[in-house]
Amino acid sequence: MQSSSVQSLEVGKFFHGLLVHSLLGQGAMGAAYLASHPILQIPLVIKTFNVSNDLSIFKEAHLAARVSSPNVVSVLDAGIETGIPFVIQRYIDGIDLSELLGYLKESNWRLPINIVCRIVIDVARGLHSIHQAGVIHRDVKPANLFLCGDGVTAVGDFGVAVDLTKGQDPNENVDSLAGTPSFMAPEQWLQERLERQTDVYALGITAHVLATNQVPFKGRNWYDLHLAHTSSLYQAPKAETPAEAYLFAVIEKALNKKASDRFSSTEAMAQVLERIIEPIPKFILISQDIVQVGAITIELKQGDLAQEAGEVIVNAANTNLTMRLGVANALRLAGGDSIEQEAMAQGPVKMGDVVWTNPGKLRTRILAHAVAALDGAICLQRTTLRVLMGAETRNFTYVLFPALGTGVGDVPMDLAAKLMLEAIQSFASLQPRNVRRIKVVLFSDLAISRWRHVLNSM
Repeated sequence: MQSSSVQSLEVGKFFHGLLVHSLLGQGAMGAAYLASHPILQIPLVIKTFNVSNDLSIFKEAHLAARVSSPNVVSVLDAGIETGIPFVIQRYIDGIDLSELLGYLKESNWRLPINIVCRIVIDVARGLHSIHQAGVIHRDVKPANLFLCGDGVTAVGDFGVAVDLTKGQDPNENVDSLAGTPSFMAPEQWLQERLERQTDVYALGITAHVLATNQVPFKGRNWYDLHLAHTSSLYQAPKAETPAEAYLFAVIEKALNKKASDRFSSTEAMAQVLERIIEPIPKFILISQDIVQVGAITIELKQGDLAQEAGEVIVNAANTNLTMRLGVANALRLAGGDSIEQEAMAQGPVKMGDVVWTNPGKLRTRILAHAVAALDGAICLQRTTLRVLMGAETRNFTYVLFPALGTGVGDVPMDLAAKLMLEAIQSFASLQPRNVRRIKVVLFSDLAISRWRHVLNSM
């Protein structure tokens, strides 16, 4: 495969009829961009590749396009335009599980076993749909799994997936070692035939990581990891509850060295875990403007966010982090120009990012600048989750939000309310130890009435 210098997509310009908003990430194979459809007003992801003369780069798109599931990141289009190979994917308004684990490790916080089970069930259902399409993923790990703001988890990144429908001839040059070493099944290490249970094993490793914040098999090098995954038996941690003991027993079965001794399918693994899951926290109405979800109280208030007092105030920011319009301008005028200067020193940033600064003269301990929406690129749930996770790791209890994205982001007020409240509910289900109070401060009578309607019907 020969490389070619493929031109990067230009932010603010159109590509394949989509408006490019920001670079999401870049690697050896290519880049990913956040974009939006100008007519449908929905966010999408454009993946581009650093090669243009080998159609095998579309293998990932071809395999992913076979699958239709809410638990799989769907591929919508692919091709070559102006010499640039590209794939269009559904945008996940949330965070990947490796980012979630980073927040947990930073604050020495563990996921509730109920949420671990729910995530694993979602991933198992996504993998089952993938397997039913004749595909083995081969790289199941937290970085390739995405927690949506509504609490659903989806499987993404088919970069090393293998097509079962074409068979696995031992004489063919099949790279069985493709994958991530800490999550690879014994048959991958031994370069033997891969089965659907190969993904069962990786999901078992992932479940252990989610439950404990560490991998079950460790090694200083490839040889150590090879030996651990092919020879060492799984040692379950000491369980503190019956649910933990049950989960670790499920993980132990998933991590059997022989594929035939594992669950016959990821669907079978999901069905076993469904026996112990509990409902996530529901919205409990206290008054028309106050609800309780888990340990968190959510309050609506009509007023001026810049005049409110709390521990975290959230600014509806743009990618350049200037503060001259809407909520941002009100916060700058009340808090001083130093807020904008400190924010801009960290920019420009990507859509979905959150930047933290000193609050200036505002009556709060810190200011979170959330880049939530622009021209149909809606990142409300990603930014809401990142604000709340950031507040939790900083030991804050009280967060004040505006209606993110409803200004220059042009997000309908009702939709903004739904997306933000879903993300808050998902955060509450993680059982945070610090954040206890969230206030949404809305400027107009119309805004408060629209939020009140959505809040009362959640």
